[in-house]
Amino acid sequence: MAETIRVTQHSGVLSLCLNRPEQRNALSLALLRELSRALSAAILPETVAVIISGAGGYFSAGGDFSDLSGTLADLAIDDAIEEVTGKIRALPVPVIAAIDGPCMGGAFDLAASCDHRIASRDAFFQVPATRLGLLYNPRSVARMQRRIGRDTVFRLLVLGERFDALMALHTGVVSQVVDGPSYDAAEAVARATHGNAGGAVAATKGLLDAIEGGDFDAAAWEIRRRELLASPERRAAIENEKKRRAK
Repeated sequence: MAETIRVTQHSGVLSLCLNRPEQRNALSLALLRELSRALSAAILPETVAVIISGAGGYFSAGGDFSDLSGTLADLAIDDAIEEVTGKIRALPVPVIAAIDGPCMGGAFDLAASCDHRIASRDAFFQVPATRLGLLYNPRSVARMQRRIGRDTVFRLLVLGERFDALMALHTGVVSQVVDGPSYDAAEAVARATHGNAGGAVAATKGLLDAIEGGDFDAAAWEIRRRELLASPERRAAIENEKKRRAK
């Protein structure tokens, strides 16, 4: 059976590609489980960034209807998406979504959990939850509202609007829109992180998440800040920068 997640590592960049193009990369339970395993197993010490993309010019059309029954059993899909998005948020390196074509339903949740979202001009975004008689996962909705605001979430989840790439950029759904395939731009962003100190990257990402999630503890973060100030990694980074500037 073909792999549903194509995993590649090159020069510190981990690429996780949703690989069901015949089904527009629909999020089956099998795909979500494989993605969850990859997010746990494929992160190496030398990994500086992760890119999540889709094969065949599609990011993902959302939940796989062959796995849906219209009953409480469908909570299994929600739980699988929640597990994947939790692992994305917990990674200590930047996670970049490279979005071409449809980004729908649960795939929107997946993309919104990434740190940086790059869309090609043919990308579009839609969450047809109310059309399917669904109250979307409340934990996910809360995170979406904190990240992109109530008005945008209302338009997507309640009204069921379809956003093109430029509307997504205007409303903060994506970080940037590019001509051509989004993966090339995502890879350029990922490679630009080479040379950043891993401890500082992880701490800064964690701080931003804590502020966004409302559990910011200033005293605890000041302790972490002081630890990093006196760390061997920081001293090495300062020495490297001195050498670079002396050239």
